[in-house]
Amino acid sequence: MERSLYIVHRWAGRPNTDFYPWLESKLRQPASGFSAVHTLDMPQPVLPTPEAWVSTLARTLGPSLPASTVLMGHSVGCQTVLRYLAAHPPAVPIDGALLVAAWWEIDSPWEALQPWLAPIPNLDRVRAAVRKWVVLLSDSDPYTPDHVRNQRLWEERLGAEVILQPGGRHFNNPIEPAVLNALQSHFAAGP
Repeated sequence: MERSLYIVHRWAGRPNTDFYPWLESKLRQPASGFSAVHTLDMPQPVLPTPEAWVSTLARTLGPSLPASTVLMGHSVGCQTVLRYLAAHPPAVPIDGALLVAAWWEIDSPWEALQPWLAPIPNLDRVRAAVRKWVVLLSDSDPYTPDHVRNQRLWEERLGAEVILQPGGRHFNNPIEPAVLNALQSHFAAGP
């Protein structure tokens, strides 16, 4: 089954930063398992708000999502995916979500981050909206150094499969093989 992938970038990211261009080029190759890859250009990336980012994702995805959709968020993009699914759950569960450098808590949050730390309502609805939750974390992320607690929260709250990448920091490099591997091993093949 060919899947469509929608990527929500990180705070201060753009579609042409970090690993996004490299990942898109890899996934556009034949037999990648993805028929379409879209890295969204989110508004005001240096000062994002949940309202603006969730509404942008909702407009991009439209009123109904095909079951073959995979959503991917990076850092605050993960929060965008969760908040979108809380407000706009699909009629049928989508294939999957990959959350990269995902967090529920930040050790030293700055003021502009506070709206993103508000509890997400309807977590049961969020959990049910996706068939397979995969979270890619690092044991050296400067924003969430307690990777053990972070992993446990993802497992408890969403039943996610958590992949821990040693030394992955916040996954901001131009090439991030762990992200590609997570997508290919969990979402590229089979129904």
